[in-house]
Amino acid sequence: MQRSIFSVLLGFIVLQASYSAWTQTQTIALKPIRLNVQPKGFFILEVIDNRAITTNIGKIWSRPQPLTAQLQGGTANALESFLKKNFNPVNTDSLTPILLTINELRISETLTPENRVKGEVKMILGYETYREGRRVLLTNGNAATTYTRAGVVPEEMIESVIRKLLENELKGFNNWFAKGIKTSDLLAREVKLILEEETLIDHGDTLYYHAKRPLNWSDFQGAPSVLSRWAAQVFTSFGFEARTVVANRVIELYVRPKIWIDKTISWVRPGSKNDYVLDHEQLHFDITRLAAERFKRYLQKMTFSVEDFSSELQYQYIDFYRVHSQLQIQYDNETGHGTNQAAQAAWVKKVRDELRSYGVTPARP
Repeated sequence: MQRSIFSVLLGFIVLQASYSAWTQTQTIALKPIRLNVQPKGFFILEVIDNRAITTNIGKIWSRPQPLTAQLQGGTANALESFLKKNFNPVNTDSLTPILLTINELRISETLTPENRVKGEVKMILGYETYREGRRVLLTNGNAATTYTRAGVVPEEMIESVIRKLLENELKGFNNWFAKGIKTSDLLAREVKLILEEETLIDHGDTLYYHAKRPLNWSDFQGAPSVLSRWAAQVFTSFGFEARTVVANRVIELYVRPKIWIDKTISWVRPGSKNDYVLDHEQLHFDITRLAAERFKRYLQKMTFSVEDFSSELQYQYIDFYRVHSQLQIQYDNETGHGTNQAAQAAWVKKVRDELRSYGVTPARP
C-alpha cells in the first residue's frame, strides 16, 4: 500500500511539473496585416532559421516569472507563412526568388523598480538567392528596438514590434534590390563577352603587335646568349586585360588581348642582321598573334557562367598559352631555326594566310 501511494504521488508531481513547464511558454501569433512595403522584382521563397536555438525567441516578463516566447507554428514557419500572405506579390513567375535567413531574432525583458517592463528586440536577417543552382548571399540587414510597457498584454506589444522590425528590414532590402538589380553581379543572369583591341604600339621596352609596325633590328636590345648558337632570338608573349560592367542583370565582360615582345631580352648577334633572319624572328611574333586570335575566337563561342566566368576565362588562356608555346617550338624544330629555307617558306605562308583569314594584316607580307 505504501508503494502504491508513493507511485501515485510521484506521478502527480511529474504531471504538475510538466504542466508548470507548459504554462511557462507564451505563444505569439503574427496578425494577418499587410506590410506597408511593396516588393519590386522579388518575392520571399523560403524562410530559414539559422539560429543555434530555434525553439523560441527569448524571454518576456509576466508575473510571477518570465515566460519563454515562441511564434505560433515555429519561428521560420510563422514568418514564411506571414510573408507569403501579407508581403509577396500575387504573380511571382518572372521575379527573383529570395531566401530569407533568420540569423538572430531575440527578445529580452526586465522588470523596472516602477513595476514597468523594459524590452528589447534584435533582428538580423540574411537575403540569399539561387544562382546556377547554388545559394548565393546577397546582403544582410539588422534592426533593433527598445520599448517600455505597463498594463499591456505582452504578446500584443511584442507582436507589433516584430511586425514593424520586419517591415523596416524589408524596406531596406527593397531599396538594395532596386539598385542591385542594375549594378550587382550577384543578381546577373548572363555574361556577355565584348572583345576590345589593343591601341598601344611601341611603348618603351615593349612592342605590341601591329600591322604597321613590323620588327626591326633596333628592337633587339638584349645581350646575345652565350648558351645559344643561333643568330637571334625574340621573346614574344600574349595575355589579356579584363574588366566587367553590370547593366540590367547582364555582366559585360570586356577582354582586351595583348601581344608583345620584350625588347630588353630580345637579341641578335653582330653580323647576323639581314632580312631573312629578321623575317624568321617576325614569324615568331606572327605565331604569337595567331595564338591570340585563336584564343579570341574560342572565347566568342563560349557560354560563360555568371558564377565562375573569371576562372573559366583564365583556364582557357592558360590552355591556349600552352599550345602557343608548343607551336613556337614546333616552328623552330621544323625550320631548323630558319636554316631550312623551304620549311621556313611553308611556315610563313601557313601562318600569315591564317592571320589574313581572321582579318588580321600581317606586319610583314
